[in-house]
Amino acid sequence: GPKVTYVPPPPPDDEQAIFARYQTGINFDKYDENIVEVSGLDPPAPLLAFEEANLCQTLNMNIAKAGYSKLTPVQKYSIPIILAGRDLMACAQTGSGKTAAFLLPIVAHMMRDGVTASIFKEQQEPECIIVAPTRELINQIFLEARKFVYGTCIRPVVIYGGTQTGHSIRQVMQGCNILCATPGRLLDIIGREKIGLQNVKYLVLDEADRMLDMGFGLDMKKLISYPSMPPKDKRQTLMFSATFPEEVQRLAGEFLKTDYLFVVVGHVGGACSDVQQNILQVPQYSKRDKLIEILQSIGHERTLVFVDKKKKADYIAAFLCQEKIPATSIHG
Repeated sequence: GPKVTYVPPPPPDDEQAIFARYQTGINFDKYDENIVEVSGLDPPAPLLAFEEANLCQTLNMNIAKAGYSKLTPVQKYSIPIILAGRDLMACAQTGSGKTAAFLLPIVAHMMRDGVTASIFKEQQEPECIIVAPTRELINQIFLEARKFVYGTCIRPVVIYGGTQTGHSIRQVMQGCNILCATPGRLLDIIGREKIGLQNVKYLVLDEADRMLDMGFGLDMKKLISYPSMPPKDKRQTLMFSATFPEEVQRLAGEFLKTDYLFVVVGHVGGACSDVQQNILQVPQYSKRDKLIEILQSIGHERTLVFVDKKKKADYIAAFLCQEKIPATSIHG
């Protein structure tokens, strides 16, 4: 393909922009009622408040600035497990605070160990590698990490495909303690010997179900098989996901220590109780008419229509516009 020359604009680095907030998407008070199950030997007791975690002053200030006041269920159980140095597989719905659940304890440990980034090393040796399947998600994790390390010597870096490789390398070479990466770009930069794995203490797979299935499974196996990657008993491995099919749990065992803990918030793969779901059985060639009927019946409410192929997204959007229903399409 053509040479990729795209360089993403740097995110603004003034304090106000770093700590910018979004509305929470989840009904957190109701979410608190979710049953949490922990399986495995001797799990540490859950936290009831951020104060109980005995985090340092700087981190507590950053948590407050970022607008975190109440722990979500996945945070209550995961933070003490990670602080205790245990491996973890955690299953909780999207938007339930998983990112902070792993970043906070990792940053706390790094601050305790006095980690600092060095700009002079020819090969950077991050202490933490976080891998996620998409650019959007990995960038989100990076922006969250910037909040928690604000005012410290810990430097997070994000790298992903679709951007100029030289740009990714330059970002890494400026010093890197927490590396947030998509699998392809990560393996590429390791292959170019810009990243050394010998110092990795924390390996995090977010959306672990996707990271271990057919799409990225081989990449992940390649990552943990590098001779310089500390074996699983010498690093802490954390997996977070919204679903954990049994097959994925079996694969995950290769990455985790035998005494890992498994935390499940609500039901594994359960439907969200805040969303009303209606399933209509419609023959294939009546789907478009049914779609029009539904869209006309709800008036001017904003609506998302999901389809399985890029072509179909464009086709349905054009079809709706012909039917005088304003629509547009967005896809990969």
